[in-house]
Amino acid sequence: MSIEYKRLTENELDIFIEMRINQLREEGAKEDIDLKPALKDYYSRHMTEGTFVSWIY
Repeated sequence: MSIEYKRLTENELDIFIEMRINQLREEGAKEDIDLKPALKDYYSRHMTEGTFVSWIY
């Protein structure tokens, strides 16, 4: 079995944000805060500017 890595794109961003929110919740972020809009804005802007890159498999 081989693992192929690829650069995160806008197509996978919603799944990536869900994973990030789960991580933040495990680290103590409050459940009553809707993080999706802020994270979507942040990652979309920085991906477009080229200042955020992530790899997925």
